[in-house]
Amino acid sequence: MTNNILTQSMPATSFTKKANLDVYESLNFDDRQDFYDANRGFIAPIESRIIKDESGEIVWDIEQLDYLNDTAPETVNPSLWRNAQLQAISGLFEVVEGVYQIRGQSMVTNFFIEGKNGVIVVDALGSTESAKAAMELYYKHRPQKPVTAIIISQSHADHFSGIQSVLKYADNPNIPIIVPQYFTKEALSENVLLGTIMARRAEYQFGKNLPDGTKGSVSVGIGPTMGSGTISFGLPNVEIENEIQLMEIDGITFKFLLTPNTEAPAEMHFYIKDYKALFVSENANKLMHQIYTVRGAKTRDALHWANSLDKTIDLVENEEIDALLMIHAWPVWEKNNAIQHLKLQRDLYKYMHDQTVRLANHGYTMDEIAETIKLPKELDTYWGNRGYYGTLKHNSKGIYNYYLGYYSAHPSDLDPLPQVEASHKYVGYMGGTANILRQATVDFEKGEYRWVAQVLKNVVMADPENLEAKNLLADALEQLGYQAESANWRNIYLVGASELRNGIKKDNSPLDVSGIIKNMPVEEFLKLIAVKLNGPKADGKKITLNVTLSNSNQKYTIYLENSVLHYKAVKLDANPDVSLTLEQSTLYGIGLGLLTPEQAVAAGKLIISGDHTKLNEFLSLLDEFNRYLNIVTP
Repeated sequence: MTNNILTQSMPATSFTKKANLDVYESLNFDDRQDFYDANRGFIAPIESRIIKDESGEIVWDIEQLDYLNDTAPETVNPSLWRNAQLQAISGLFEVVEGVYQIRGQSMVTNFFIEGKNGVIVVDALGSTESAKAAMELYYKHRPQKPVTAIIISQSHADHFSGIQSVLKYADNPNIPIIVPQYFTKEALSENVLLGTIMARRAEYQFGKNLPDGTKGSVSVGIGPTMGSGTISFGLPNVEIENEIQLMEIDGITFKFLLTPNTEAPAEMHFYIKDYKALFVSENANKLMHQIYTVRGAKTRDALHWANSLDKTIDLVENEEIDALLMIHAWPVWEKNNAIQHLKLQRDLYKYMHDQTVRLANHGYTMDEIAETIKLPKELDTYWGNRGYYGTLKHNSKGIYNYYLGYYSAHPSDLDPLPQVEASHKYVGYMGGTANILRQATVDFEKGEYRWVAQVLKNVVMADPENLEAKNLLADALEQLGYQAESANWRNIYLVGASELRNGIKKDNSPLDVSGIIKNMPVEEFLKLIAVKLNGPKADGKKITLNVTLSNSNQKYTIYLENSVLHYKAVKLDANPDVSLTLEQSTLYGIGLGLLTPEQAVAAGKLIISGDHTKLNEFLSLLDEFNRYLNIVTP
């Protein structure tokens, strides 16, 4: 979504041109049903094509996506180009009378269910800025009735982060905020322990610093582009706790179905009889989703995911369905089409699961399974199952790892050398850098980009200042990106190429996550502090801290011994080294290094007793994580 120029970007080679042309032979590009559906019910275009935050920083920009009106260029897989065109169809749409969708205002979409007294908003987009723009667009074309309830369908941040903007349109601040069971715990804990490295890897997955364009990012698979902005949170007041639960909301009857541990750890579907509409959140999409998320996350349970879609089909077996609603796609209309789509999605995940496990039992390794597994034609050629986000290869690896872990069972893989040390050995065994570069150049000219990338990784890891190796590796990654059907793979390859050529871009504005951190449960925050503890530096240290939170009167004892941090809730130690009384926000600020204990005391935010030096000694043992971590270089 940036205007940065990729220096030294190369055109498509003859091999890439051929690979992309061959895609036309394997898929039915004459099938235009998705384009018809994506435009159906159009009311008005989005007006906020560029959205800025309060400081003037651009947090959402699809102004430049008009280039997608052309035919697929040589530098983009035509199937991915088709996905990008569909994701770029934006605006306010009527799904059925009384149910409306806004697409193109964020990476995710949202729905407006009109009730007896107002409107029920389903999911709140990825930032407060995007949510505000969506609310303004809806009210410009629909009645000016208040928000009477908010349904957040799952625990990923792109579904709830704009909630504070949505709440401003409610007459009553205590309107129902309805979520699936365990939503709050999962929403506030996800990505906390590994937030730094996940955010860095996400920059690759979503192509955060790539320009939108034919040699850059064309989509993020599940949305038109990557955005940023202000993340907010609102504590829910209604949890759906039963697997199937009926609830009347603003005069409209919802039948909820809990689907935990699927695409998100807390997630739910619902059926609205009044509107004959079935909502399936992110468990069904117009693409293959990720069982293994390449930005880094716990592998999802493919079998449970498939079973949850099967339960959804059973839920509406005897119900009328006019429309199927999906949070990252356009709707599907009519019951037979909706059920057929759900079955094809269900069978996609079930097939990947069953066949990966079958091949594993035949002794195939994780990498061998990824090369061997193929979808049957009826699943593979269905546009709604194509790998624009997840891919068959990395999903099968995720399923293998889910059951068997990373170890291949070959003894030589039990304790291999780490990548930099191994790279030095590989380079030496292969006759040195100059010899490898000569051979890699020949293989590049043959179009063997996967191998060139694999072998040159070793050269760059062994000799990161070698510009010839870095540029040739970048060229290979770029061609792989041009050929990729998955938006994730394209973005990852192209970001890798860009960083090899230009280094890491460090002036990009990160997401503002303060709205989540300040609502994080204390126990989750203390888990984060525990992983920030530098074990070697803490060797031999023993410190006990008592903490009393003045805003809630919660009490904790924090123990450091054996280079490990533990805490006990509802308990104060009788003989602490130091005792603190402060508000939760101040504790978080000190723990994250946003203010010093001295600053907190001076501001009247901290009362400290005991050995003051022990607090600073403890804080000195906590690491600061660098968000600009190297990935393609050591």
